[in-house]
Amino acid sequence: MRVNPFMVLAAAAADWGRLSRLLEPGTRRTLSERLSRLRAEEGAPDTAAALAARTLLDALPADESARLQQQGDTGRFTDVAQPQLYEGHTAADLCMLVLDGNPMVGPVLGPVRERLLREPATPWTEGVDPRLITLSGQDGRRRLPLFQFEAGTMPWRIVLEVNSVLRAATDPWGAADWWLSRTTWWDGTPAALLGRGRDAELLGAARELAGPAGEE
Repeated sequence: MRVNPFMVLAAAAADWGRLSRLLEPGTRRTLSERLSRLRAEEGAPDTAAALAARTLLDALPADESARLQQQGDTGRFTDVAQPQLYEGHTAADLCMLVLDGNPMVGPVLGPVRERLLREPATPWTEGVDPRLITLSGQDGRRRLPLFQFEAGTMPWRIVLEVNSVLRAATDPWGAADWWLSRTTWWDGTPAALLGRGRDAELLGAARELAGPAGEE
């Protein structure tokens, strides 16, 4: 059987929530190392992908390994520049899931990720307030949406408060989507109201959305 490793990795990404529970910690560390090489394009991409795919196939139970091999049995692959898709997932999606813990992958959440990443942002640095929203894309680089800052590196106080209510530390994408999407509350996005004397409204809307689970 000729197995396309990019398709094996894409198929694993599509079912990662279940497959990840079948892997030992040592296997996950090895997989992370090999996916890091694939992302960094160290050596030939097909070789890096083959090593990562083999890590999965050797570690999974026989039936799961056979299923992934069957899904990767697509014949010879020649153009690694073109994403190898399985149910809308790619090998890059598995890199994000494993290396970054980034859940925004696949045909539904991937476009949301890209929309939010198109917004102006600044690189993440050590020591930034943990209440700030931090996002990352296929390159794994962390970035801070610029709407959060009043001037320079000074964040809006209301942004920090609202982010706490929305639990941005554990759901940064949900919080970013709230700030940057038009809502039925106002004619525009919540982010557009910053600095316009609408802080109480922003906080109230966030608390209404978060419900009892939101922080005070």
